[in-house]
Order: sequence, then structure tokens, then C-alpha cells
Amino acid sequence: MKTAPARLFGWIPAITVALATLPASIGVSAGDASCISFDLPPTAVAIPVSNVDENIVLPGGVGETVEVSLRLSSLVCGSKLPDIDRWMIRCVPRSTSWRVVDYAPRTETASEYASPIQIKTTDERSSSFGMSSDAAPIKVHGAFVGASGHMGFDKAQKHLESTQFDRQAPLHAVTAAGTIERGRGVYYKLRWTSSQVLEGEKEFKVTFGVPQGFRAGLLDVSVIAIGKPAEGHPVSEAFSHIPVLGEDQDAMRAIGQARFVVAVHAEGDPDAWMAAETLIETEQMLRAQAKKIRSTTPTHSLSNLIRHVASKLDPSGVDVHGDWVDRLIFENADPHTDAIIRQLPTSLRVLALDYCDARKSLQQMQTRRIGNDFESFRLTDLGSNIATD
Repeated sequence: MKTAPARLFGWIPAITVALATLPASIGVSAGDASCISFDLPPTAVAIPVSNVDENIVLPGGVGETVEVSLRLSSLVCGSKLPDIDRWMIRCVPRSTSWRVVDYAPRTETASEYASPIQIKTTDERSSSFGMSSDAAPIKVHGAFVGASGHMGFDKAQKHLESTQFDRQAPLHAVTAAGTIERGRGVYYKLRWTSSQVLEGEKEFKVTFGVPQGFRAGLLDVSVIAIGKPAEGHPVSEAFSHIPVLGEDQDAMRAIGQARFVVAVHAEGDPDAWMAAETLIETEQMLRAQAKKIRSTTPTHSLSNLIRHVASKLDPSGVDVHGDWVDRLIFENADPHTDAIIRQLPTSLRVLALDYCDARKSLQQMQTRRIGNDFESFRLTDLGSNIATD
């Protein structure tokens, strides 16, 4: 029985040595790795729109229309750049009462050719008729007595037909756009072409039909870049081209992606603006604290790897390196019932509860009224006591 622990854990040194003897050249250095990062402002202003139908019928009754602008930026860096083929963008509101009324840009097509394609066909037909003549002397016993001969003539005919016309150059979609989620959200698909570069800032505008007296809400925005990764180290490339379950290593794949939550507030509503800023500030504090705690428990050592596996097997274990932050922000995980969040350190658990409270306060903002009329707001009222609850 005393030798059992040695037999149980006798494989650990062997694995450690095996990992240490792997060639360091297989990995790609940070300077050679390509990077595609996306950025989107955390807040957006909902501007009233008056050039569309005012009587928007929503599930909850008659609503109004507002326009939201999203400025998505991308940065492609690294010594070896990937081959980006397209972006896929989705924008869906959290509230089920919103409806997409309009969006921009719309579907656009273009061609690789600057002008129509010119086509020319030629049909040539020819026929000929030959003639010949010759003569020969006639001699009798060596004496010339006359001559004989014959003659002919040639006739030639040539027919030439030429047809020339212009053919429309083939088109392909540069930008494709449409609605998703039964008209609640919108999608965009952008391709990298000779006339469109998928780097830098792109602006998207969506007009939503929202309930009357709208003040604030949330948008879920996701973006994914599809293309071919940049070529890495020759050794790592050799390993990456080993087929795994029939995978095509040369096929297009996701080479960059990001998800965002955008807090939308009505134009000129200081309380809604403050609620949106509070939510974003709380999210930043939550992510910073989670990153700080994760940095104190790195997962690069074998002992932490074992502890990570043990936390999965042990119901009472807590994995601070898991995806609990994304589940809380993007999937509305309940911090009161989520098994992982409930066992987080106190500082993280408090910030998670604060974030949920800020999100709930923004989503449940009611229409502000004075008597029977909607109260008007101006951005200059922010910080003053003119507009009071």
C-alpha cells in the first residue's frame, strides 16, 4: 500500500520530461503570429427618425422609429498577414419588442472588370475553281507538222461574316445584407475585393421600430472573419497539414472573431445615458478583476492542469479560467443559480451581481412622463437640476 502513490503518480515526471524535450521551433513566435482584432464603441445613441412610417405596429402596440449607428473597426497586424475573404456580422437586440425597419448598407454588387466584355466572332468561307492550259508540238518523221493544246480558267469566291457585341461583366456580391431572427435583427456579409478593403472602420446603420417613449436597451453584435491563416513556421506548417478526421487544411476557416454588447440610449436622455455608462463601467471593472485573479493562477504548469481537470471532476471545485464571464455578459447567466459564479471569490461575485443590477436597471427603464406628456431632454441638462424625476 505504501508504494501505491509512487505507482499512481510515477507517470508525471515522464510526461514532464517529454514535454520539455519537444522542439521549441514548432511554436510560432509572437512577432510572426498574425492578429485580427475588432473593436466597437460600447454605447450608441438612438436618434429619432421622421422620414419613415410613424405608425409602426409592434407586438406591444404602436411604436416609434430610431436609428442606431455602429462603427466597427478592425486591425490586422503581424509580420505575415492572413488571406481574409469575408466578414460575417450579426446584430440582434435583446428586447423582443424591437423590429428592424431599415438598414444600411444594403446589398451591393460589383465586377472585377471596369467595362463590359467585348466579344467578336468571324465566319470566313471560300471556294475556288482552277484552270490550266498547255501546248505540245506534233512531229512526223522528225518534221514539225503542227501543235496541240488545251486551256482552262479559275474561279474563286470568298464570303466573310463578322459579329461584334458587348457582354455584361459578371457580378458578385461585395456586401450582402438582410434580416434575421424573424425581422428582429440584421446581418451583413462583406467580401474583400479590389474595391473594398476589410480593414479600418466600417459604419452600419440600423433603423429599429421600438415601443413608444423608448429610453434604453441592449444590442448583441458578433463578427467573424473567414479566410486562410498566414503561413507559419515550416515545422508547424508540416504538423498543421496532417489530416485530422478528413479536415481540409486549405479550406476557408474562422481566423478572427469577437462579440460585443452595445448599450443603446435615447438621444437627449441624461438618465438613460448615465445608465448605459454605468453598465459599461461595471463590465470593465468585472473583466479587469477577473483578469487579475486569473493572472495569479496561471494554467501553464502541469500542476494547474491537473487542478483544472480536478475542478471539472469535483462539483465543489471552482475554475476561474472558464467562460463564466462570457456566459454572464452574453448569455444572461444568473449569478444566484450558476454553479461556477456562486463559488467565485467574494470580490468577483460582488462585481458580477453589480453588473447584473446595472443591466437590469438599463433594460427596465420606463418612459419618463410629466403629467400626460413625455418629458423632453437636452444633453445640456446633464448635470443640472432642470430635469428631475
